[in-house]
Amino acid sequence: MAVKRNKSRKPGSKDIRAVPTRLQKALLDEANRTVTITSDGRQQNVRVEQVVTRKLLQMAANGSVHALSNAVNEINVAQRLEQRRIDEDVTFGYRLRAHQKMLLERALKTGQDPNSVLPHPDDIEVIPGVGYRVLGPWDETELKIIRSNCTRRDVLILQAALEDRLLGANRDPEPSAEIGSPGKGSALIMVQFLNHGLPARFRKSTIEIVMDLARHARMSKRALLKAAHGAWASIGRPKPRGWTTPPGQITSRRVARLQDDCMDLLREIVAGRVAGETATAARVEEMMSENGAGLRSHG
Repeated sequence: MAVKRNKSRKPGSKDIRAVPTRLQKALLDEANRTVTITSDGRQQNVRVEQVVTRKLLQMAANGSVHALSNAVNEINVAQRLEQRRIDEDVTFGYRLRAHQKMLLERALKTGQDPNSVLPHPDDIEVIPGVGYRVLGPWDETELKIIRSNCTRRDVLILQAALEDRLLGANRDPEPSAEIGSPGKGSALIMVQFLNHGLPARFRKSTIEIVMDLARHARMSKRALLKAAHGAWASIGRPKPRGWTTPPGQITSRRVARLQDDCMDLLREIVAGRVAGETATAARVEEMMSENGAGLRSHG
């Protein structure tokens, strides 16, 4: 009696595997890969699974489908397992956010520090069909780094007000959060760079930055010089009294170069050439140092 092909894959059979095997993961990655094909005289970008489906239909028309149908079945199994993993991640994300929200409400009721609840529920983003991600600090160490960057941003806002006073002889009467002219200091470029990199609930809006600038603008020149000098010293980056940041063109180039360096670092991490938090932090510190003291990390 002949053995029926694909008998184990008949509808209703149970797949006991909980996660894709390494081979299935590789197969799924390959199925999701985009390739360029020529069809009807035109080039098209399609996924490999679409190419396989087209080929399967062609072979079916010729009466031979077994070899390719096995590949299709394996892709389907891998996709079901991947979808199961995604669904579990989404469910866990909702549960985690609800649990952290309960802890936050309890902390507020008992007079505890709300920042002790980590991750913060507002930082947990659940993406249906994808999973979840945490956009803020996971622990006290990460919270300390974020707070340090918030402090540096605020010091740079003060520095921007000082530079407007020292370098802006023809400045506008009203303070602005826009980047100044290329020949002036570039503290506001750094403010925007740091502020944009913070989790959403730690960022300042443009209005808030303008209000900070207006508050500093009401200070006398002497008071601004003293405040900026003390602020830089307080974060361990002492500057001479009256120091100004480099011109806008220089800092803009540094920021662009830093973004390119970050992309290179990401590729190295994905490739496994840089592994571990210590090695990653060391590379980030090196990049910051090479791109100017004003952008240097304070972890």
